[in-house]
Amino acid sequence: MIFGALVSLAGHPLAAAVLAVLTGVLLVFGSGLKRNVLGEPLMFSDVAVIGAFVRHPRFYIGAIPPFARILVVAGLAFLGASFFGLLLEDALWLRSGSGLSVRVQGLCLFVTGWFCLDVLGRVGLARRLLPAADLDMGEQRYGLLATIVLSWLRWKDDRRRKLPSWPPVSAGQLDQAPLIVVIQCESFADPREFGLEDASACVLPHLLCAEREGEVGKLQVSGFGAYTMRTEYGVLFGHEESELGFCRFDPYLTAGKQAGDALAARLAPVCGDRVFLHPHDLRFYGRDVLMPVAGFSRLIGTEGFAAAAQEEGHIADHAVGDRILTLIDEAVSKPSGTFIFTVTIENHGPWSGGMADYLQHLQQGDELLGRVTQALGQTGRDALLVFYGDHRPSLPRAVMPGGARHTPVVVKGFGALSAMSRLDGVSLTPAALHHRIISLVAGCVS
Repeated sequence: MIFGALVSLAGHPLAAAVLAVLTGVLLVFGSGLKRNVLGEPLMFSDVAVIGAFVRHPRFYIGAIPPFARILVVAGLAFLGASFFGLLLEDALWLRSGSGLSVRVQGLCLFVTGWFCLDVLGRVGLARRLLPAADLDMGEQRYGLLATIVLSWLRWKDDRRRKLPSWPPVSAGQLDQAPLIVVIQCESFADPREFGLEDASACVLPHLLCAEREGEVGKLQVSGFGAYTMRTEYGVLFGHEESELGFCRFDPYLTAGKQAGDALAARLAPVCGDRVFLHPHDLRFYGRDVLMPVAGFSRLIGTEGFAAAAQEEGHIADHAVGDRILTLIDEAVSKPSGTFIFTVTIENHGPWSGGMADYLQHLQQGDELLGRVTQALGQTGRDALLVFYGDHRPSLPRAVMPGGARHTPVVVKGFGALSAMSRLDGVSLTPAALHHRIISLVAGCVS
């Protein structure tokens, strides 16, 4: 199909063949790089981040080793230059002299391949070839390119799955509804679990305090070094990855169909103000479109932090904390509840200073935990704080894929919620955390 498409566009079979092979080589090389950094191969859903990559290249390119970065950029530049050179009949080493018939033949080859893939999906062959959402198994059996295509066909089927619907929380009779703050902290993990001496020396006093009080558990996230949206989706929408099938790899591609299941929508009867706060481009993963549909009444993105201090190009957690504390102050005077869902960005990387750099930003995340804990405790209101890491960091030669992936999750209640919120080391999936939040709030307002 790739070859046919290139022939139809460029009109020269030999040049198209060379470019098609080079495309395959770059895909395999890029997949190997991704596996070394994130523990996963290239997949069909990675196409969805192309636009984000173009808008914010350093957000992704920093994770690639310098030498490999040069090779990838050079390969892509060569592909682009060769392809557009052929289109303009100014080829780098061949001139496109073929006539219309060759281009039509290439188009027929592409269309035939597309038709065959459609038939393969409709008769259920893709389901038999790739029965489970296991890309490693697929790649071992069929190779990278076939696995990408098969998993895309499986995703087309699985996106039509009917998922269970969650009911909204009943408001009951309330004089004052609770304040609920959920913070998804970028790359927040317990450094004692890295097994490295310099990491173990990093002290996170507020996490340790919550641990002593029995408020810390283990969040069993599926991603490593990336895929913030998987953890975010689980906590917001409450559906286990096992229910999603191949949609699990990027659940935000299909999340709009479950808008009523989101925390914000379910908490609407209790919380009149529902704020989604993320100091980054809200177009990432389509949050600018999805979050209002999912029940949030306000969205605060990069534009809300125009004058904020930045760390490594990202809005600092201290600035995020300032904004959360302002929202809490506003909420105290309102009888209706407030729900604030925050996604931080400071500790995303790249970490130019390696582990030391990461640990410094990690301490800022712990400081954010302490500040919000203190602010909620001073309100005198029934309140709930949930704080967790979206995934562990990927740090070459220090923290690498292949080991444990869980991150800390803190659940702390205030007022009527204080006696119900203990975790005591319990393991939770992000979806299970969603339902725990709902049960705590429902128990408070009933």
